[in-house]
This record gives sequence, structure tokens and C-alpha cells, in this order.
Amino acid sequence: MKVYEDEKTDRFGNYPIWIMGKDANPQKIYEELWTRYGGQGYKFAIVFDCSKDEWEDPEKETPIYFLDTILDEIISYCGLEEVRRRLDELKCRN
Repeated sequence: MKVYEDEKTDRFGNYPIWIMGKDANPQKIYEELWTRYGGQGYKFAIVFDCSKDEWEDPEKETPIYFLDTILDEIISYCGLEEVRRRLDELKCRN
């Protein structure tokens, strides 16, 4: 498994951590992230983008994001109105 940082941007201009290799399973990814960032309270998200054309070759790298850096992607996916609606629901519950 290979790990690349700060070398390649995603479509939003973020610099995720890129994981590559046939042995990149969730347990090994977790262990690698724990070794690099463990004990610092970081949370990560793996984004599996299945929106590509069915005839395109799948990506050979998987982006791993710090959880707080994927807000733009979440808003783009859900839509601004849906995000606002969900935030309004949370305000009512608190």
C-alpha cells in the first residue's frame, strides 16, 4: 500500500491523502492513518465516487479526507436546500 500526501488535488481543489495498492483494505488504511495521525483526534472519510461512466476504468487511487474538509462535496451532493433543511431540523431538536 502506498500513501501520497499533498501531491494531487481532487475536483474541488482539496489535497486529500491518496491511498494506492492492492493491499489497501480498510484495516490497513486505518492502521496507516493511526500511525501517522493517531492520538490527535482526527476523523477521516473515504469517498467512493460511483458517478463515473460505466465504461470508464475505475480510479486506481482512493482519496482519504479529513472529515472537516469535505463540506463542499457534501453540499454539492445533497444540494444547498437539503443541507439548509437538515440544519433547520437540528436547530429545532436542540
